[in-house]
Amino acid sequence: MESKAYLLRRFYLVVTLCVITVLTGAATGFGLFYRLFYILGLTLILGYVWNVISLRSLDVSVDRRSRRVRVGDNVEERITVRNLSALPKPTLEVEDMTDLPGYSSGMAVSLQTKGFRSWRTQMPARRRGVYTLGPVRVSNTDAFGIFRRERFFCDTEQLIVYPRTHYIPEFAIPAADLSGDSSTRRRSHDLTPHASSVREYAFGDSISRVHWGSTAKLGRLMSKEFDLGQSSDVWVLVDLHRDVQAGELDESTDEYAVSIGASLSRKYLEAGLPVGLISQGDRRYFLPADTGTGQFDRILEFLALSKAEGSISLETLLPQEEQLWGYHSSLIIITPSNRPEWVTALRELMRRRVRVAVVLLDGASFGGFFNTVDVIPELYISGIPPYLVQKGDDIPVALSRVYTSAEIEASRQFGATEVRV
Repeated sequence: MESKAYLLRRFYLVVTLCVITVLTGAATGFGLFYRLFYILGLTLILGYVWNVISLRSLDVSVDRRSRRVRVGDNVEERITVRNLSALPKPTLEVEDMTDLPGYSSGMAVSLQTKGFRSWRTQMPARRRGVYTLGPVRVSNTDAFGIFRRERFFCDTEQLIVYPRTHYIPEFAIPAADLSGDSSTRRRSHDLTPHASSVREYAFGDSISRVHWGSTAKLGRLMSKEFDLGQSSDVWVLVDLHRDVQAGELDESTDEYAVSIGASLSRKYLEAGLPVGLISQGDRRYFLPADTGTGQFDRILEFLALSKAEGSISLETLLPQEEQLWGYHSSLIIITPSNRPEWVTALRELMRRRVRVAVVLLDGASFGGFFNTVDVIPELYISGIPPYLVQKGDDIPVALSRVYTSAEIEASRQFGATEVRV
């Protein structure tokens, strides 16, 4: 597609030629220069008029079939362009102006009199986030390549791309069982004997937990809030510190991390355990431990919004958030960091009887300049056998067993980071 600056230079060139021919004709008296001036002037006028007419009498519609997808799912839409005039439109460039990475729906079309073109675009979503679809830009360049105009059609719509989730049956973390009722009050989407208060209705709440008295009094839906009795909670910590990330789009450490975090959250929520989320990316993402499908939806939304732009490292984050976890908590850390300082911070948590599991993302396999495997001996010294995930791994398989000490020795011996037993 020709840039506006390039077209502007071409326009100035034609105008300059017009001025030169007029001056030369006036100086020499040759009629040929005047005829050349007429031709150049007529070219400018015809090109401009044709450019204006080509973008009139158009009708553009978009059928967007995707509003919420997950990484790897296809984003589909159908674009239809109709010519409502009696004049043909030989060259139109049509493009949906979306900010979705890697997505392109551009098409050059030719429309006959009263004709139309319709096509479907399909492209996989390659990165989580909130994106804008639209508007549709229709542009045209005249036959001489001097003028370019564009019009915008249709409204913008929001697309949410959630992280990809996996079924991970073999991943195991010791449960932190309590021997009695919990003294910690946490909201629950399960109906328990421990009703405590009311709050505003949230998406995913069962209709059976609506408190009709408060609803009638306040004029909006209110839900009963329950305390959890005997239970242990699971916390998922996703490391989004920008200095330890590697890779691009769906083949990046942060995309793998949020995918694993979402998958493990679903695993333990389906088991009936309260799950909380903590991450420090472009801002602090925090969800208190809770149960139910509504909690999983909120976790997916938080992870979709998160960006790997955090300025707080994992070794700094752990002491800042340590008050969240006690002897009733299990903590799952997902990180590509190779810094041994955060392992030292984990030892303090383990002394407080917090159950800890670590999922390491091998940054070197994603093209990073650091070797995440270097931190594994420190984890073994602390009594934390880690899980290791490398680029291209089948995540459920990679999380079905821990990285063994035999693999550490093999990696040292052969200087490899991708040795698997």
